[in-house]
Amino acid sequence: MRIGMTGCGFGPTARGDLVRSAAQAAENAGFSTFWFGEHAVLFEAEAESLYPDRDPSHKARSFLLDPQTAIADPIVAMTWAAAATQQMEIGSSVLILPQRQPVVLAKELATLDSFSGGRVVLGVGSGWSPQEYRATGADWPNRGRSMDEFVEVMRKLWDETPASHQAQHFSFDKAYLFPKPARDIPVIFGGDSDKALARVARSGDGWSPVKLELDQAPTLIARLRRMTEDAGRDPDALRIIKPMTLRDNPADMARFRDAGVTEFKLSCFGDLPANATDLVHAIENYAERFVTVAKTL
Repeated sequence: MRIGMTGCGFGPTARGDLVRSAAQAAENAGFSTFWFGEHAVLFEAEAESLYPDRDPSHKARSFLLDPQTAIADPIVAMTWAAAATQQMEIGSSVLILPQRQPVVLAKELATLDSFSGGRVVLGVGSGWSPQEYRATGADWPNRGRSMDEFVEVMRKLWDETPASHQAQHFSFDKAYLFPKPARDIPVIFGGDSDKALARVARSGDGWSPVKLELDQAPTLIARLRRMTEDAGRDPDALRIIKPMTLRDNPADMARFRDAGVTEFKLSCFGDLPANATDLVHAIENYAERFVTVAKTL
């Protein structure tokens, strides 16, 4: 099975030289995908920000970060990493889609996918911070509808020549977007809510939950597969990406595979050294623990 990693481009590793070194080390070590997260801006107080989750206990969880934490823009970082590698997929995990302009984003991603030979994976989510939405001029109350329309807009521009779209927020007739992506860019939806699962079933190429416990995985994945089939789509085509941390037991990967997980994503936020030599060694050590197990599954 495939396993990617995320966490570079965050904090002390939000530097071009370290992103390049980490991406090359990850590819050489056998990681299949290299992911970048996103926050455009952070705030000292996020009192309004309650992460939407099916687990009520999460409502009290703090998602505060030091507002001076460096977080690289995912599109720029993906481009930087793609130019430094040859085969590894480069993805966003996750890009806060409703805060973006979808026509411009479609152009950026199509260009990057064309340049990289079909290696872009678009992981998207709706975010959790009303403050960040206000700062970016995005529509917080209608973020779910925005997600749906923005994906539709981008796919039309990628797939159709010419492309047309008529809706309240974005309208165009016989628009041409070139270069086209080298492949159909996979759109992976993040989130743990029921609405997130429904969105995956309707139009996603995969699901990347924030968390997925072993005791929940068989039931949730079976439910998602049924929903996808009910939507007239092939559940076997879905990428189900289980997040892992360095504290997790690699031996559990086989049980997640049996539950329906198709690949893994190792989260290394806060665990990557800010020294190139140490960074490469750390990634090699992580690969020994996790990549070697994933390849046997």
